[in-house]
Amino acid sequence: MTWEWKYIMNGLAVQDETIKEDGSHSRSIRQFKADSSRWYVHYYSLKGLSTTLPTWEGGKNEDGNIILYRDNTAPNETKGWYRLTFYDISDLGYKWIGE
Repeated sequence: MTWEWKYIMNGLAVQDETIKEDGSHSRSIRQFKADSSRWYVHYYSLKGLSTTLPTWEGGKNEDGNIILYRDNTAPNETKGWYRLTFYDISDLGYKWIGE
């Protein structure tokens, strides 16, 4: 898999694209709103074509991790959310977990 990043929207957002060996790919647009210190991440993929883009929203916590949430409904109709946590962030990269 390759993962490519580029600045878009005059540097106000970052777009990343993953290209997988099976020919599938996905992209996201990551925007940071400085006045609220919030991130907004819009994700889309070839496999899950949608008429609206899902959006994760969040920011940094006291440990310096970036935590993003998105509403979700479980298969049993229970309301909840997805959570993405980005941690061990440095100039060389980061780790992340989806829950």
